[in-house]
Amino acid sequence: MPLPEAAWLKAAHIVALCVWCAGLIFLPGLFAGRARRPDTPTLKRLWRFTWVGYRVVLSPAAVLAIATGTGLIFAYRVFVPWLFLKLLVVGCMVALHMYYGLVLVALAEPERCYPRWRSVALAVTANILILGVLLLVLGKPEIGISLFPDWLLRPGAGREIFQSSFESMRPI
Repeated sequence: MPLPEAAWLKAAHIVALCVWCAGLIFLPGLFAGRARRPDTPTLKRLWRFTWVGYRVVLSPAAVLAIATGTGLIFAYRVFVPWLFLKLLVVGCMVALHMYYGLVLVALAEPERCYPRWRSVALAVTANILILGVLLLVLGKPEIGISLFPDWLLRPGAGREIFQSSFESMRPI
């Protein structure tokens, strides 16, 4: 890929990643607003603000960050061991993002509360994951290939482990 296009792709990735990470850190603070049951108008406003932020800002930023990151992997042909660990950490960030969605659905019920300690735990988890990505990307540590299991190093080997057999696919 020519340099100008790759630079734009990298810029879009960094911007989307900043928005996504900021949301992952900020959203637990909004969940903490449900530690006590506020009055109904305040509760509705807080939930709507949080829901719109999650659906309109945070989720598109996550999709864009992942899409541009995938594009960068192929644009720069970076297939090194530290990248696979980074992708594992990003997968954990995606799981955390999805958990936030589940929390929001649960908090749609007016009688639900969300303990502050859980909000703090989510914010700490988000910070640890973001720090992990930063350390891997900026440090680019030399990781031996022996760290990875054999099936991960052979193309198509995952089929042997994860694909169903004809016996298991038989109707009951």
